[in-house]
Amino acid sequence: MLGHVVALVLGVAVGVASLAVHRDLLGGFPAGLVLVAVTSIYVAWVLRRFTATGRGAASYCLGWLLVLTYVLVGRPEGDFVVAADLEGYALIGVGLVLVALLVSSLVGRGAARGSNQRAEGSLGGA
Repeated sequence: MLGHVVALVLGVAVGVASLAVHRDLLGGFPAGLVLVAVTSIYVAWVLRRFTATGRGAASYCLGWLLVLTYVLVGRPEGDFVVAADLEGYALIGVGLVLVALLVSSLVGRGAARGSNQRAEGSLGGA
């Protein structure tokens, strides 16, 4: 349980940092956006790969996506954090990749192995 809370807080922290740097340019190159994509997806992959059940990645992705959802909803004053441009849409794309990682983390590793074994067994018996 504590591991999931830590992963959720890590997801929130990386999500806030992603919002802060996703528009940074380095000589015309979108370095901030590349940093956001690599860091966000890599942390989720590490949590999925190296935790006991792989579900720590789901908590991390949920924290990251909560931050993104909060800022995408907007405010009554009309303020926004994510602009409707290439950088903004790319940040939303990173969020969609994290949604896929979240879902695949919830499905788990055992379900995929079990379905492959059943499929191989049914083919072998036919």
